[in-house]
Amino acid sequence: LAPFVPTRSSDLERIAKIIDLKKWEKFLEIGAGTAKVSLFLGKKFPESRITGIELSPLFYTIARVRVWLFGTKNVEVLFGDALKKDLSIYDVLYVFGLPETISQKLAPKLLREIKPHTRFFSYCFEMSNDDFLQKKYKESPEILAIYEYRKK
Repeated sequence: LAPFVPTRSSDLERIAKIIDLKKWEKFLEIGAGTAKVSLFLGKKFPESRITGIELSPLFYTIARVRVWLFGTKNVEVLFGDALKKDLSIYDVLYVFGLPETISQKLAPKLLREIKPHTRFFSYCFEMSNDDFLQKKYKESPEILAIYEYRKK
């Protein structure tokens, strides 16, 4: 969905506050990379189920080792293509992907699969799709935007 560019560490607390996982919610980080966001959320929300999915064998291996080292029991990392995974089982989805990929490849899949209450978050990049309601979180000019989407 995008080249490897890690989420800014300074944004992790803000992401957690905006996403605000409930203990029953299942979270999926699409393109988890080294599982930076998944591990942070796993510690922040120990009663939630956190999953990351990564297509790169190298980053998948690094992520699995990090999950093992951190000992975060509510976090798992899967190897594979999120575009081929059933997304309907998740309540919250998060991606740091390019706008074209999110809009053209991921949005149609989301429309087909996610439940009406599912929340989808995009870090940095806006999705162009009129079938979703959008909320933008950007508290000041120097921080990166986080976009929240829900089906209309």
